[in-house]
Amino acid sequence: MNLQKDYWNKIYASNSDRKLKYDLWLDKYKNILIESKDTPIIDLGCGSGNDTLYLKERGYEVISCDFSEKALERLSGFFDNLSVKCFDLRGGLPFEDNFAKIIISDLSLHYFQWVETEKILNEISRVLMKEGVLLCRVNSTNDTNYGAGQGVKIEENFYNIDGKLKRFFNEAQLRELFKEWDIQYINETEIDRYNSKKVLWEISIKNI
Repeated sequence: MNLQKDYWNKIYASNSDRKLKYDLWLDKYKNILIESKDTPIIDLGCGSGNDTLYLKERGYEVISCDFSEKALERLSGFFDNLSVKCFDLRGGLPFEDNFAKIIISDLSLHYFQWVETEKILNEISRVLMKEGVLLCRVNSTNDTNYGAGQGVKIEENFYNIDGKLKRFFNEAQLRELFKEWDIQYINETEIDRYNSKKVLWEISIKNI
């Protein structure tokens, strides 16, 4: 994974002056987010920090997490006293049991082998309180503009694309992955964050 980390460190170092900009995907979850006004929200795999900005502007306490030091250094430059944690998801989450009511994982759970993804999800479940919610977005198998079905196949819908590991999900795989959770919302959609349209799945699931 060091090659993956090096890749992302270079990306964030080269974008150090780029302003944060978010889309409004979290708007539909206002009634869920408000339940965490007294508890930090974990922004898991925060990357550029778009969701961190969205939440901070609305008065939420956020813990921004990523395995790229450069991403967190860059993001910390936009906020005073931002709480950050740097770690690899495959090694577990550095939080106590039942720590959070809400965890957000926006385009950060699709870089792993299936077994690793299951272990990461188990860790998310451990850290979430009972009835806590995971809000996430992941690559779709229809995301052909960004590598779906391309590169060297490692597992079903998991590829090495020019040295970058990427997983793509269909609905059946997501329902299998989250079979022990309460799926509250699942929808395939498009976003215009990048140069070309990106196809992804958006999911809200409750820890039971």
